[in-house]
Amino acid sequence: RRPMNQVTDKIKTGTVGELLVQIRLLQLGVQAAPPIKDSGNDLVAVNGREFRAISVRTTTSFSYNKPNAARLYHVLAVVRLVGDDRIINLDESEIFLIPQADVAGAPTRCDRLEQYRFSRQAVETHFGNLAA
Repeated sequence: RRPMNQVTDKIKTGTVGELLVQIRLLQLGVQAAPPIKDSGNDLVAVNGREFRAISVRTTTSFSYNKPNAARLYHVLAVVRLVGDDRIINLDESEIFLIPQADVAGAPTRCDRLEQYRFSRQAVETHFGNLAA
């Protein structure tokens, strides 16, 4: 018998990053989910009448790879996971939200992305006003 399809480290890392973005957005009242078909966007977020396409890049190091310049999305979420290969410390992991227009000039090192750090204000900037 052939074993079931294996979840590679790359798939696991990317999926955890996407789920962490979903959780953090949901904590602020923004719904995000993967599209039914892989259209090139990792998540679609909804806040009231605001809809945004999100591309997610997840890393376990201090740098990330930018999406192809031709890719269409509104926000790039860069996730730096902290922990070892079995246990990820979600509260220590970092998320940065970079508007698509800034991606080309943005640093690829997470320690240089402070201005894009995930926060309530950053979420409102990208996804509209949040409920009180």
